[in-house]
Amino acid sequence: MPLSNNIALPLARAIMLCTLVVLPWLHGAELFWEQLFVAAGLFTALVVMLWDKHALARLPTGSLLITGLFGIWLLHTVLYLVPLPSSLIAWISPNTYQWLSSVEVADYGYLSLYRQASVIELFKFSGLVAIFLLVGRLFTTRRQLRWFSAVVVASGALTAVYSLLNFTSGGAFELVSAIPPWNLSWHEGIRGTFSYKNQYAMYMVICIALCAGLLTDELIKRRQRTALVTPVTCGLSLLLLILLATLMNTSSRGALVSLLVGCAVAAAFFISRNRYLAGYMMQPKVLGSMAAAAVLLITLFMQSSIYERFTDEKMQDNGRTLLRNTVIQVIEDYPVFGTGPGTYPFVQHNYKPLELGNTQMSKRAHNDYLETLATQGALGFALLMIPLGLLLIRLFRYSLHGNTTGLLIGCQVATVAYLVQALFDVNIGVYLLPVHLLIVLSIGWVLTTRFTRDKPAL
Repeated sequence: MPLSNNIALPLARAIMLCTLVVLPWLHGAELFWEQLFVAAGLFTALVVMLWDKHALARLPTGSLLITGLFGIWLLHTVLYLVPLPSSLIAWISPNTYQWLSSVEVADYGYLSLYRQASVIELFKFSGLVAIFLLVGRLFTTRRQLRWFSAVVVASGALTAVYSLLNFTSGGAFELVSAIPPWNLSWHEGIRGTFSYKNQYAMYMVICIALCAGLLTDELIKRRQRTALVTPVTCGLSLLLLILLATLMNTSSRGALVSLLVGCAVAAAFFISRNRYLAGYMMQPKVLGSMAAAAVLLITLFMQSSIYERFTDEKMQDNGRTLLRNTVIQVIEDYPVFGTGPGTYPFVQHNYKPLELGNTQMSKRAHNDYLETLATQGALGFALLMIPLGLLLIRLFRYSLHGNTTGLLIGCQVATVAYLVQALFDVNIGVYLLPVHLLIVLSIGWVLTTRFTRDKPAL
């Protein structure tokens, strides 16, 4: 018997939020069982949501098109797990056939070099599509979107408080141990509830962007009605300071650079749509406020572990050039279909130079774009970029009026920061980061389909 609309949607919303709150405490879903647990939680929420017979019909305009494009990408992923005639594999991917033949000669084979890894990736990919549907149906009003974003921020801030306590005490309050071989001291940089501090830093960047957006909207709303200083604005300001302090002490240079680039890009888009702001920003009092804020931020930065790392290491790439050269060799051997989703850690040792050794870092390409090309090939990469590209175009092409403009800009900052960080790090190494990328893209999609101006801003 179908659940009523009054039960299905709140229950699905609760399951999804509980999954997202637990997610950071599972190392950001780094291990296979953690990833499957999170995907199962998202699937459960989706199934409950679909008990509402109007669930799909009430999605934002264009959502079914995006879902269909994601569905084509998922079908492409399924292809790696379907037995195909060896003669066909030899024709479409000669190096895959050669790899399979080195193990055993059979009439049928698979495009994935390691099917078990590709099965897990299929579940993870499906969970990302589920997020898009869940956000589109469960959070349909501005108030709901703000509360959802606030839960995401509060969840990240909770791990930030935990991190700062351990950073100052040397790990006296540690509840989530790093997965070996990541065993650096807390004093060497905050890693939060993750194992790899750069990934945790990116999580902080996303939370900072959303928190700043929520605070901006709240200040605009309060300025129009009453005093600026309220429990909500004070609470959001405190959370923002905690998140910033945590980011500064992760010693992640890339995350900080990504955040700055994200802010610059979002600001450029916003000012280009509101030309009067350029003149307003030249006023003496505005310039003075900006200068004071810059001095404060620079002072805080110079006291952080990121500043120490910039001073000691400058912008050394820590072997990333060798890692990129390795993944390019894989792409050259498997250009169209790749080695199979999730298989890169299992094939990279056949290509990497001896200088990289056998470290945990060297098992990933540290460039998500190249690693996706290596595992899914040009075809899979293109199929993924089509729906993501449409989401990005919508996010940056339309502007809002009202009290959610700040949240939209926060989504833009978080998205750009993620995409920049993906150029030189391994965001896909933990499931939490792709999940949160889809969250901010989905929030932006709902905002720009339900509350936009009649015409695109650009």
